[in-house]
Amino acid sequence: MKGKPEVIPLLLLKGRTTLFREYSKKAISELSKSLRKRDFEKLYVLDLDGVERNKPQLDIVQVLSDDFSIFYEAGPRRGANVVDLVIAGADKVYMNTYSMSALDEVKVALTFTENIGLKIDWNDTVLGHGDGIEGCSLSDIIAAALGLGVKDFVVPAEVTNEAGNSLKGANALMRAIADRPGDEKIVNPNVESLIIPLENLPKEVDK
Repeated sequence: MKGKPEVIPLLLLKGRTTLFREYSKKAISELSKSLRKRDFEKLYVLDLDGVERNKPQLDIVQVLSDDFSIFYEAGPRRGANVVDLVIAGADKVYMNTYSMSALDEVKVALTFTENIGLKIDWNDTVLGHGDGIEGCSLSDIIAAALGLGVKDFVVPAEVTNEAGNSLKGANALMRAIADRPGDEKIVNPNVESLIIPLENLPKEVDK
């Protein structure tokens, strides 16, 4: 890839209860207007209520999908669970290693839609307890996922060099989560896009 990677804002959803709504309709509208003014067309939604409690905030994604191409990570455990996320308006659904019951579930997901990516969760090692995930190295996970048909990977910024080596020559792209100070300055020609939390977005973004 040539030039700077595309920047995609990351919206974190977490903490909805029966008494607490994280974003009102007005707040969502204001958020959309603010991002559209900056010419953003894509939005990565990390739904921790989906990842941690299996209760994704599908209604918020549905509203946002009117204004953005939604890249949605909500922690589906099984491949068939991606259907609800697509119906809610996701253009790309990311399964993640932390939540999946088995790596083979991405193959199941791909039978429902080709717009499936894999997010590799990381804390000094790959995070996850599913079959084909627990105890496997980053390169092992990437190689296996490529064999299952995955063509879109999201990895933490700190492992882009290692992931890039594993993806070399493959018909696949790599996106990087840049959620630590300085991550947004990453220089790696293999990174297609940088996914940056709203609060860390630089004031000026090259489009």
